[in-house]
Amino acid sequence: MSMASGAPAGQGSRLNNLLSQWKSKAGAVLDPIKERVIDTTTRIIGLEHLVQTQQDEIRQLAEKLALINEQVLTHLSPSSDLDGPTLKLLQDLADAAAEVEAYLNSLASPSKRLQQLSGPVELRNLHHRLDSVASHLGLVYSVTVGLRVERLEREAAGYMVAEIPEDLLLVEVPPNPAIFYGRDELVESIVQLLCRDQTCRIPLLGPGGIGKTSVAAAVVNNARVKAKYGRYILFVSCEGLVSAEGIINALAAALHLRHDSNILRTVLSYLSAQRCILLVLDNLETAWDSPDRVNVEQLLAKLAALPGLSLIVTIRGAVRPASINWADTCVAPLAPLSLDASREMWLSIARSRDDNLDKLLAMLDGLPLAVFLMAHQGQLMSPTELLEAYEAEKTALLETQAGGRLTSLDVSIQISMNSHTMSQNPKAKEVLSVLSLLPVGIPIATLPRVLRSTANTRKSALALCAVTLAFNDKGRLRALSPIRDFVLEHFPPTGASLTETRAYFNGLTIEADKLGTPQARQAITLLSTEFGNINSVLLHCWKDAQCQNDADALVLATDRLSIFSSHARFGDCIPLLSEAKNHLEEMDHRRGAARCTQTIGHTLALRAQYMQALPMLEEAEAMFEVIGDRVGVAQCKRSTGDVLHMLDRYDEGLAKLEEAKAEFDDMSDRQGSATCQRSIANVFRMQSRYAEALEQLKKAQAEFDVDDDRLGVATCILGIGNLLTMLARYDEALAKLQHAKSEFERVNARHNTAVCVRAMGDVLRILARYDDAVAKLEEARTEFEDLGDRPNAAHCTHSIGNILYMQARYADALAKMEEAKAAFEALGDRLGRAQCTRTIGDVLCMFARYREALENLSQAKTDFQAIGDVLGAARCTRSIGDILALLGRFDEALPNMESAKTVFEAIGDRKGAGKCAQTIGNLLAAVRRYDAALVNMEQAKATFEAIGDRLGAANCTQSIGNVFRVQERYDEALAKFEQTTAEFKVIGNRLGIARCTQGVGDVLCMLDRQDEALVKLEEAKTEFEIIGDRLGAAQCMRSMGKVLAQLARYGDAIVMLELARAASEAIGDGPGYAECLRILARMTGS
Repeated sequence: MSMASGAPAGQGSRLNNLLSQWKSKAGAVLDPIKERVIDTTTRIIGLEHLVQTQQDEIRQLAEKLALINEQVLTHLSPSSDLDGPTLKLLQDLADAAAEVEAYLNSLASPSKRLQQLSGPVELRNLHHRLDSVASHLGLVYSVTVGLRVERLEREAAGYMVAEIPEDLLLVEVPPNPAIFYGRDELVESIVQLLCRDQTCRIPLLGPGGIGKTSVAAAVVNNARVKAKYGRYILFVSCEGLVSAEGIINALAAALHLRHDSNILRTVLSYLSAQRCILLVLDNLETAWDSPDRVNVEQLLAKLAALPGLSLIVTIRGAVRPASINWADTCVAPLAPLSLDASREMWLSIARSRDDNLDKLLAMLDGLPLAVFLMAHQGQLMSPTELLEAYEAEKTALLETQAGGRLTSLDVSIQISMNSHTMSQNPKAKEVLSVLSLLPVGIPIATLPRVLRSTANTRKSALALCAVTLAFNDKGRLRALSPIRDFVLEHFPPTGASLTETRAYFNGLTIEADKLGTPQARQAITLLSTEFGNINSVLLHCWKDAQCQNDADALVLATDRLSIFSSHARFGDCIPLLSEAKNHLEEMDHRRGAARCTQTIGHTLALRAQYMQALPMLEEAEAMFEVIGDRVGVAQCKRSTGDVLHMLDRYDEGLAKLEEAKAEFDDMSDRQGSATCQRSIANVFRMQSRYAEALEQLKKAQAEFDVDDDRLGVATCILGIGNLLTMLARYDEALAKLQHAKSEFERVNARHNTAVCVRAMGDVLRILARYDDAVAKLEEARTEFEDLGDRPNAAHCTHSIGNILYMQARYADALAKMEEAKAAFEALGDRLGRAQCTRTIGDVLCMFARYREALENLSQAKTDFQAIGDVLGAARCTRSIGDILALLGRFDEALPNMESAKTVFEAIGDRKGAGKCAQTIGNLLAAVRRYDAALVNMEQAKATFEAIGDRLGAANCTQSIGNVFRVQERYDEALAKFEQTTAEFKVIGNRLGIARCTQGVGDVLCMLDRQDEALVKLEEAKTEFEIIGDRLGAAQCMRSMGKVLAQLARYGDAIVMLELARAASEAIGDGPGYAECLRILARMTGS
């Protein structure tokens, strides 16, 4: 940890300020440990008078102690619970402070002063003691940050985007400009372009203050534009966004899109799904004129290629981004206002004129912002007076400016800054200098808390608004970017104003510690609102020598902001981290540089940029190795292992994770070791090594349990439940998922609780416990909607639709699938939309609407192919084969099934291949190729058994029984049905039990054992009704009608067949309805 020295007086003042802020956040009542923090700090502040006349080495001892205490106050949140290592750190600091105080007090003794001159052993020992405390502080922080990041990852923190407030300034459509002259023709030409049938791309170029944003605002507020685009007008301010990633994250926040690691794909999918959308990127030069220019241009090209999207960008300068077909109307930079338009603007504001007005306006070069600023001064001074002031200020600026062209805007700003109103408020310039760092401005009510040593900040804010150097935007004091740029260049914040601004915004980053806690919502709202300001202040401070003296505090604030950015998917901190890393390396602050490198790698991994993440993590690991930071080394090894896993380099990933686990074990770090075990389990799962994956998760769960890490325990149990589901051990899976749900509820992890409920619903669906499944999925959907997680809510709707389909409630299923499909389309989720389209095709098939069903399945197949989902396309091919079989087109159906089976085998989907083999067997049986059918069914059964899919194997055994029944091998058929019934009972699959019981009834009927057949068919009918399978129940009633007719119970038979006919008609079962009519016609002679 860097221990830069500074003046004791400055350090004491800074420590005093920190303590005041810490106490104000702590509240009135503190526990004894935190009371001791205050006592220790007060004691250290009191040492200042003891060292003022001492040698440098003694003063440095006190400075070192004060700096360590500063870092403790900065790291330690007054509202947080304290763990064991932190308690020990506070104890060590208190003891060290007492020893230093005793030593300094003893220097008053003449004998002690003599001893000091002859051998400063005690002084050297005290320095060593403080170095030890500093090292302890660095280790505690490193471990704490690692645990906090880990907690956020376990809590699936990407859903936090739902908490981003909807009214962020960076995504707010501005009002129609009230003072707007000389641009009517330009606005009309742009409106005409936007209102055509084709999309268009419009650049608004020109210097700062030329009115680019005002033109864009006038366009989007035009009545015709509003009528065409409606709520699909997105206006994104790029001020404070310094990269393509920042723009993408701003778009995701504006659209409230929850996304996985590939945020760009999510945003582009959403935008491409909209028929008509207008996107405005304002002040794009912030990101475009940056080291990330190439990526920004690539992003613009992708946006411009979207079929329904029209694009407007405002960029300072005269150069347009390449690779885009811009509209010819606006390729040149905006022209200055004409003299007439300038005069109209002046008169609308100043309401006064004299003979020198036109001469003054000519000096302003037709620059709207310059005219606007000068006109407000014109309310107090005549044009002649302002002309004289202009000449004087221009001369003064030219004398102080080192080269470069002086613009009329520069002079206009300078005149406003030297106006009478500003001279009456000398602190206003100081407030303006701070505003130059704040792209989204600051609440006026907050100014006194930021600039603590500056008096009358509210009065200064009013003065700035009066001279239009700033404006009040819904309670926030803001300055336009050309004004901020000028002020930052000529009057940047310095001294106390910069120190206090840095301290305030550094303090805001403490809110990141609340992510993953019940206070997360408020923290996310605050940090997302202030992100642009915090990022701007930190970037400035890393470049400012004055701020670098407090590098540790900057490292901490940078780290906290990057944690928020990564896990809330908001903004982009990589440019900030890179800047910090470069300066820390120059300062030889190796731990901070290593931490920044590690965080860059981690952030890239979260974005699925794995190839870029890998070298950064390896570099960070080497840096931690050099400074002997074993925790950092182990964390980097673990992250590298996870990245290699995502790159499908499983063996390398396992090796890294095993190395990391060994490091954590050697340090007795159970948390780190358990996290590695969970990652190892994930690799085993991808390799289908399920037994080993289960073993690792159980071990990790035990480790988390010892540390009472309930979130870690719950995450492991959820993983075990999902693995058991894959192994078809459904009852065990349900128990584990319920256990995980209870654990997540204990730590108030609402999102993961909802994930458990959804998983339980899916298992219940597999077990044919349909009513229970629907109840769980409805519960999960409600929770996801409340959390703002629209994708998961849509998936729940989709699953409910599937269950209704399984229950033969086809009309309800169709409505749910259409609802889910619309939700996926609104989210731009092409995969979800394709899955719904496929299921809609399956449902339409049940209505015998075969042509529409084939159209939907063909469309779904095309959609799956377009997004590269080979598996989804293969499933569509299989469903198309099923419909062709129903149409009796077996020669077409079989090639489709063979094609699907080949694809499943090629991609290693043995379950899909097994299902195709089973269906091929059924098709072959339908064309009476029974031997070939049985071969395929046995092959499918063997496949299911090999992968541990007991349900699939049982279904195959049932199909084999059906073939035996058709072949009149009744005893063998009965044996198969009874064997399968027992297996379904073990699995807990009631649908399978019902179908086998139905099969037994049909066989008994063929054996002329009608009474027994009736009992079995009644039993099967009841089971179908309980689970809500109306098709199965209708089939049983039809069979029972036939049996009753065989027993000459014609009246009962007719009643049963009428019931079967009505049931078939109600569910849209055309073939079943037709068969009932035929049998009834024969029996009644009608």
